[in-house]
Amino acid sequence: MRPDLMELDELPPIPPVTPTLSPLDIEAALLALTGGSVVDWTALRFTSHDEVNSFLALWKCDVTRHGWARERLRYLYNQAVNYLEEHLRLTIRPEVRRPDDVRDAFLAASERDRFSRDRIQYCAVLKLMHVINHLEMQELRAQVAVRDVDLTQLAYDVVLARADQMRRGGFPLRAFYGNRKSRPSVITKLLAKREATAATIFDKLRFRVVTERREDLVPAIAWLCRHLVPFPAITPGESHNNLLFPDEMADLARLAPGFSMPPQPAANPHSGGIYRVINFIAELPVCVYDVPGVAPPKNRALLGEAVMISVEFQLVDAETDALNESGEGRHDLYKERQAARVYERLGRKRGKLAR
Repeated sequence: MRPDLMELDELPPIPPVTPTLSPLDIEAALLALTGGSVVDWTALRFTSHDEVNSFLALWKCDVTRHGWARERLRYLYNQAVNYLEEHLRLTIRPEVRRPDDVRDAFLAASERDRFSRDRIQYCAVLKLMHVINHLEMQELRAQVAVRDVDLTQLAYDVVLARADQMRRGGFPLRAFYGNRKSRPSVITKLLAKREATAATIFDKLRFRVVTERREDLVPAIAWLCRHLVPFPAITPGESHNNLLFPDEMADLARLAPGFSMPPQPAANPHSGGIYRVINFIAELPVCVYDVPGVAPPKNRALLGEAVMISVEFQLVDAETDALNESGEGRHDLYKERQAARVYERLGRKRGKLAR
């Protein structure tokens, strides 16, 4: 893995194209900005089988290409219904229990024109499918003998490929680059955090997206959620946004009636007071069988082929990025404040640790 930056600026200039946002794009962007959870949602925003197909493909469950993927989708659906009926003692309507096409459940859960008991039940089933799939991705990772470094490299390559696609498609980007946090940096961050366990370090693999204009920030998040990160994979409670103003967030929320704004987590105490950025954490699904030497099983329908790699995305517009690097929010000053906290927790003032 390259130790630092990946640049896309060497590509020839491409006329900028800012995509039109659908209702699904807007709610996905709000989820990334606020750090909420899809388990709290009461409806979805899918409008066609094509949208559902693209969403499932992000989970490495491409039902348009693989028979095992269609079997897995039905398998997950049946597990979810079974949990609701046997463990929660809910009565599931027959049409909800076994739809002819599981993709229809996503469309039925998106019906918002009127109150629908079926919609509520479809949403409950899909929420359970999400939770069960999450658990089984963890189980698959535990079962397959593959090094963490190989999976991280795979995730890195997947993101870079999408970054190249984003730039070549004409999205108005100034830069899109990434790196992997070094071992000393991980140790420093663990010491600086109150929770000193490796599980709380989400940004071992991180990417920074710099858009040309402020207006491109929300479309950039929506693009990532449509082409790279399935929106339910965004980690709840790990989003931070001090770049978009409250009135901008309110305008965006008005485009998504019914969206509930969760409370925002505290800001990073080591960032400067004028540092402005949007960042969120996502569990990026990658195909474990794309790692060289890992043989796929005879039946992928049981656990699928996806495992999760935690990835941090930071987004900022070019003007704000320049301001961030010119004041107290500079990266070198951030590292100094972080180091001062480490010295304090180790019981010494800066420069006196060895005495």
